[in-house]
Amino acid sequence: MSVVEKKEITVAEAKALLEAKAEELDPLQRRVLDYTVRFAKTGSADSDKLVSELMEKGGIDRQLAVQLANCMPGSIAEIRTFLGRQRIISEEAVGSILTIIKKYRATQ
Repeated sequence: MSVVEKKEITVAEAKALLEAKAEELDPLQRRVLDYTVRFAKTGSADSDKLVSELMEKGGIDRQLAVQLANCMPGSIAEIRTFLGRQRIISEEAVGSILTIIKKYRATQ
């Protein structure tokens, strides 16, 4: 097996990939599928849209957008924990990120 493409994916996207191959999964992959079923916050399509929107409108990189989509933080303080010390983002930008996340949280 060779690596075709390497990129961060959300838990929901991992769930969709594993469900597509459910009959051929080894025991470890089945445990991962069980995890994704329990912890996916959105559907795969919504998750992909959320990541794209966070990258475009929120001005953040894919890795951070995926982390935010996986956890769906509900407040500015929670979002700031993902940003860490190295990222200084204005209150307005963090507010827009929260608004985007809330829009997708409402569709759950």
